[in-house]
Amino acid sequence: MNFLTYESKISCIDDNGKEVGKITFPKRENNVYEIKTTKVDESMQGQGIAGKLVQMAITEINKRGGEITANCSYAKKWIEKHGIRPYIICHMMTSIDGKVTGDFLCSAKGLAVSETYYEINRNLKGDAFACGKVTMESSFTNGFKPDLSEFSGADIPYEDYIAQKHGYYAVSFDRHGSVGWTDSRIHDSDPGYDDCHIIDVLSETTPKEMLAYYRSIGVSYIFAGKDDIDINLALNKLYSIFGIKKLLLEGGSIINGAFLRAGAVDNISQVIAPIVADKEDKPLFFDSSLTEFRMLECKAMKDGSVWIWYAK
Repeated sequence: MNFLTYESKISCIDDNGKEVGKITFPKRENNVYEIKTTKVDESMQGQGIAGKLVQMAITEINKRGGEITANCSYAKKWIEKHGIRPYIICHMMTSIDGKVTGDFLCSAKGLAVSETYYEINRNLKGDAFACGKVTMESSFTNGFKPDLSEFSGADIPYEDYIAQKHGYYAVSFDRHGSVGWTDSRIHDSDPGYDDCHIIDVLSETTPKEMLAYYRSIGVSYIFAGKDDIDINLALNKLYSIFGIKKLLLEGGSIINGAFLRAGAVDNISQVIAPIVADKEDKPLFFDSSLTEFRMLECKAMKDGSVWIWYAK
């Protein structure tokens, strides 16, 4: 099967070149796209083609920054069941052997390639970037742990808390609520990260004292599970509550793997440094599942790195 994307249609083409399914989404006023029809040949029904077409249409509309409305009965039911998530690009710098952690990042060549990585990050222009706990701590908080004694006995309900809406967000996937933020926004010299409003994605294992602390400094948070984080539930909330349509997933290895297993990686933007990492360093996707991607672009960069753009 092959899927072809047009201005207002995505077609499913079989191995003989015949269109066996399609979804249409014409653009209306005010950048609104109407999911109008979803059709699959009777002989091909029951193979998940219609659902994939709906998800692909949603991804394409979010990629364009459009608003989504559905008048197709199948698409409406699909959205009611699965929700709408952002378009997701996993943007990472790796070694030749696909590692994303380790001393190679701090070598002279690694630091040079990092500048290329950050430049591409700025050009991708997401509505938000997302990282796991370890990456957020190492990149932005230096492992700071707040004194929670003044919040002892706090009785905060396990409900989503929206401190503010903003134009750009930093999304921290932090199951136990342990990242010690000191402000409601990221402060960084790189404009690709500076001034992002922080959203913590939590489970209900987060201490209520930490919830009170986050509220006191104006950090927003959402819940996406009782004991662990349901990636798709979190993404649906990021879309519906904060209007995030385009999300850059930037590690580390564990959260990347969780997104991949959830079927929530649409594109991979990989900057490969000309370095082989140590054997103990972590891979691009930890605990990954078999997933096929297509290479759409490959470019040699001036610093000796290679940038590759993949699509699912």
